[in-house]
Amino acid sequence: MTHPPRRGRRAANDGETEQSIRAVALRSFADAGFDGTSLRDVAAAAGVDVALISYKFGSKSGLWKAIVARVGATMVEKLQAAPQPETIYAGTALSDAMKAFIAINCDHDAIPRFLLRDASHDPARAQWVFDHVSRPILDHFLPLILRARDAGAIKAPMPEIFFLSFAYGLAVNVVRRATMARLAPDLADEDVFRATLHDLLIEPHFRHG
Repeated sequence: MTHPPRRGRRAANDGETEQSIRAVALRSFADAGFDGTSLRDVAAAAGVDVALISYKFGSKSGLWKAIVARVGATMVEKLQAAPQPETIYAGTALSDAMKAFIAINCDHDAIPRFLLRDASHDPARAQWVFDHVSRPILDHFLPLILRARDAGAIKAPMPEIFFLSFAYGLAVNVVRRATMARLAPDLADEDVFRATLHDLLIEPHFRHG
């Protein structure tokens, strides 16, 4: 005899449970910060028992670290889905990768809010973000930057600073978009905002003609 599923919290073997926990926790950490987020609030929003989060992630710190690691891996996966840089001009390959990175951050604006929220105030969390997000993405971009520099497409005397200035500049602009839109209302339009990021963060670095 079969029984109808019980109402209430999701079963632990639901399949989508862990993904739901991660998604809810990402938004909560982005909005409230590490200290302002509780596992009970995440559990309630995800529709699971708090003990399940503890079982899967160990602690709030474990959940935070798991999200950071997944964010880094997902960003690299999306960047690697772009065409192989050897098949196109070096400057175009780098510009396309930078445009893709802008799209990733704009499409999922909770990510830069999450990464910037607490990292700058806690050295251990800042190191975790660098190791699991900044470093892997830099490793993806560095060959593109070096190739574009060698081809004369850009000036980048310190490729690492070139990338970090771009990446952190992008994150800050995405996080502060609502504030900027109060001063420049056109930035509320998605196409205008992305075009402005391109004009400010990509275009000035490239040599033309």
